[in-house]
Amino acid sequence: MLNRGKSVLGKLELIVGPMRSNKTAELLRRIEIRRRYAKQYVLLLKPSADTKAPAGLVESRNGNGCAKMEALEFPNSDPWAVLPTIDATEQRIGKRVECVAIDEGQFVHDLFLFTKRLLESGYDVMVSGLELDFRGMPFGEMLDLNWLVRTYAGNITELVAYCSCGAKALYPQRLVDGKPASYDSPIIMAGDNYEPRCAEHFVLPGRPH
Repeated sequence: MLNRGKSVLGKLELIVGPMRSNKTAELLRRIEIRRRYAKQYVLLLKPSADTKAPAGLVESRNGNGCAKMEALEFPNSDPWAVLPTIDATEQRIGKRVECVAIDEGQFVHDLFLFTKRLLESGYDVMVSGLELDFRGMPFGEMLDLNWLVRTYAGNITELVAYCSCGAKALYPQRLVDGKPASYDSPIIMAGDNYEPRCAEHFVLPGRPH
């Protein structure tokens, strides 16, 4: 990566919220603003565990505005594989990549260290994702990024979704064949579906506590 100097650090924009809170739509909106008005080069990354959209594409369920963008897909277990691509991109465009955006950050292993490395290298970083998994527990390293916002400057945007009862949704309710998934099901699995639920209507069969 081109050297900007250790004294200039990037800023982190963290976008969090439950399912159906338009996290991806907000991320794509911010990317479009940077590209169109600030003339910045923004590299959008997508972990391979994200199957919401076809390979190499980030797509929002919200059809308003910019609903989809091409993205560089990488193994969610190895975000470091992206660094040579950033180098190659900068050589090709003849300038630095100003911003790196990551959708579905909860799937990314080493997310904290990878984001920290980008910030210390002078890149602005935007990350969107879930804070809690279907068990209502911290999902990946998304909550850890709060420390990076406080330390390296930036901001946290907390988006809101609503349960079908009208109350604010706090949890992502996993449904398998239309029924709540059990506590002992895998964190990531194929064939599942989600809907936002409030604390009263969140159901987790087999929960030990």
